[in-house]
Amino acid sequence: MKNTITCLCLSVCALSAQAEWLLYGDNGKAAFYYDPASVNTQQGRVTVLEMLDYSFPLNRVLSAKTHKEFDCEKQKFRNLSGEFFAGHMLSGERISGSDTPDEDWREAVQGTRNLELLQLLCPKIS
Repeated sequence: MKNTITCLCLSVCALSAQAEWLLYGDNGKAAFYYDPASVNTQQGRVTVLEMLDYSFPLNRVLSAKTHKEFDCEKQKFRNLSGEFFAGHMLSGERISGSDTPDEDWREAVQGTRNLELLQLLCPKIS
């Protein structure tokens, strides 16, 4: 009975953790999510946690989590940290990761998910 309750509690906790992620795109190869609770806006910049859930493994990786920073006015972004997992939805073995922020900013190009997420999260610029 105790094991059943423990399993039930773990299942509820897992579902709660997954419920934080909001789907904002899917291209058939990957589903793109962000965590609205992680959004932080300060001085024209927005940081957010993004998750990609791949349809098929890429070098043993089925999902990735990235902490991103967007410069809303310049429409640029950089990765602050990232982790790669062997299972879907950040499950399974952690394959690799980095806590070193990118030094260079990249342009959020038209037609990309990075620009889509920037436009979704950045306050309207007058």
